[in-house]
Amino acid sequence: MLQRTHVVLSLLLGVLLMVSAATGLVLSSSTLVEHLQTAPATGENVADVAARIAGQVQGIERIERAPSGELRVALSTANENSTVVVDPLSGSVITPYQPSALLAWTRNLHRELLLGEPGRWFSGLAALALLILVVTGAWLLARRLGGWSRLVRPIPASSGLIHWHMVVARWTLPALAILALSGLYLAAISQGWINDGQDASSAYPDASYSAPAAELSSLAALRNLDLQDLRELEFPSDTDANFYTVRTAAGEGFVNASTGQWISYQQHGFATRLYENIYELHTGAHSPLWTLILSGSSLAVLFLSGFGLLSWARRKRLAGARPDNTLADQAQIILLVGSQGGTTWGYARQLQEQLQSQGLRVHCASMNQLQPHYRQANQLLLLTSTYGDGQAPDSAKAFLGRLQRSELNPTLQVAVLGFGDSQFQHFCGYAEHVEQCLQQQGLATLLPLQRIDRNALGELNQWAQRLGQKLGVALHFTAHASRETPQQLQLLSCELYGEGSESPAAVLRFAVSPTSNSRFAPGDLLAIRPGIDLPPRFYSIASGDEDGVLEICVRKQPEGVCSSLLHRLQVGDCIEGVIQAHPEFRPTAGQHPLILVGAGTGLAPLIGFVRKNANQRPLHLYWGGRSAQSDFLYETQLNEYLADGRLSQLGLAFSQASKPMYVQDRLLQDADKLLALLQQGAQVLVCGSRDMAAGVRNVLEPLLQQLGLNIEQLRQQGRYREDVY
Repeated sequence: MLQRTHVVLSLLLGVLLMVSAATGLVLSSSTLVEHLQTAPATGENVADVAARIAGQVQGIERIERAPSGELRVALSTANENSTVVVDPLSGSVITPYQPSALLAWTRNLHRELLLGEPGRWFSGLAALALLILVVTGAWLLARRLGGWSRLVRPIPASSGLIHWHMVVARWTLPALAILALSGLYLAAISQGWINDGQDASSAYPDASYSAPAAELSSLAALRNLDLQDLRELEFPSDTDANFYTVRTAAGEGFVNASTGQWISYQQHGFATRLYENIYELHTGAHSPLWTLILSGSSLAVLFLSGFGLLSWARRKRLAGARPDNTLADQAQIILLVGSQGGTTWGYARQLQEQLQSQGLRVHCASMNQLQPHYRQANQLLLLTSTYGDGQAPDSAKAFLGRLQRSELNPTLQVAVLGFGDSQFQHFCGYAEHVEQCLQQQGLATLLPLQRIDRNALGELNQWAQRLGQKLGVALHFTAHASRETPQQLQLLSCELYGEGSESPAAVLRFAVSPTSNSRFAPGDLLAIRPGIDLPPRFYSIASGDEDGVLEICVRKQPEGVCSSLLHRLQVGDCIEGVIQAHPEFRPTAGQHPLILVGAGTGLAPLIGFVRKNANQRPLHLYWGGRSAQSDFLYETQLNEYLADGRLSQLGLAFSQASKPMYVQDRLLQDADKLLALLQQGAQVLVCGSRDMAAGVRNVLEPLLQQLGLNIEQLRQQGRYREDVY
């Protein structure tokens, strides 16, 4: 619900927010320029400064101090009225003061949208929308990062606009909340709903003060008033009213021009002080630093709004109605799509085109657009990806709710095709949930659920063949065009372990093409496709781009096409691979302890994390291998890291030792130590086989129960992450 609110508000009021942000950026930048151009006059009192100006300028009516510190003097002579800017240190005129017509127009656009009183309603609506977007955005960001505490920690590195959307949003949320709340307050002031206290000004003195005026510089009340606190000094208008009107940051009153004493002084009430403070927060009028922050926040609103509109347009383009899309009530086949990024839509379009070319009437839409019933449909095909940890992608979030309220014909045959990545624990988890709910609705099964691992073309075409047989048509998928650019990799070195065994392991180090601008870090993935019709295999990267090499660790499988290909490489040989960011498998920032658990070649990303531990964060590595004599991966380096402090502890387990042990057994031996580390807020990173990861969870679950936690809660906090295969 909150995500839908966030998106709808962004769409409905995106343009209005961008106008407010753009004009706010112009106004705050103008204020910042004024601050930078105005020479500071610290330590000066009002009496001395006013006396200097009076000695240089004739016909003074009023001295005003602008929020930037600029002094403006209003003059009245026999010929004209004018305003000049003066130097507080010398009292001389710097230049005539001419308010900017462009800034006045921009300020009017910002406050009223050039519409007068009705425009103030729209400005208030924009402030309310911004506040709701801040609240919903904070909630969505916390959910995506794994908990509210994650909002104050660095966001793991990634690529693409969605990463920068999160980064910009996280850093600007507090300032945007202040802008939204202060904007709402000022809008309420403009409508008269809240009293700003401006009507509670001091009454003019009743008595006449006609004694001769003393020297301006001698007036005690003005000598005790710092220039920084002055807002306005109004000179006596005639001899019968021989007093100065003074307005300060804290209040206002009248000073006897003869004695220099206060005739009366009234401090600002609560309403006025509140107004002054909130106005300052919204405009940054008196603070250059806050003005700079507001300028950055306005830029952030422009970026976030623009990105949101572009993302929405892209999704609409992917999911938009096609001229050949059959109406839902007239279609024989309903094709619904759940997609986060767009790849699933690409395969859905291929399927729709082929079915229509066979004369079948097909209606294609997002899963969120499920209808209560379909009058002529015989088949319902659902293609859906899984987002995050088993969650629904954006275009399918409303599907299950619509399904419960639907009146679909029980004879409607359904088939679910799930897209995901088997390295994640909940591989195609949302697709599985969808199929279960469809079965609970009593719908007939056309085909059982098919899970597609990382868009494997062979698996896709097996499903297409079975579907084609059911429908009596020929179907075939082609590879979806990838936006990722393959990298040219040249083998620099190969370090072999267990050479005499059937499945040796090799540490391969590649040089990345010098023309490449790819960034990578330990824990990211290298995808290598061993053949045109074969799915890519993914290997964890053990190095960072700053190391100058790309390092992976590969165990040769007896029938593994890709691993055999890599093991056959000779130094100097080249191969192509695609580097994929994997920000979900990274250590969090900070000094909380790290518990790294791996087995076999799953050590690759973990040793990369150890290498980068230059600050000697407490880091405990548990690793399981086959033989200490022939299969001890990275043995020399691990001993070096223990010696230099990058590695705090190394727990080893070897399955082919005289006393066989697996890594989960080693963890069980150190249960008390692990419990203490978890109490200190330790993060756990696990890399290796699914069976090993399940064993690790079985060891940690009872320990977490002692702390009132479980694995899922730890996962939501970002403190438990897996990279399993």
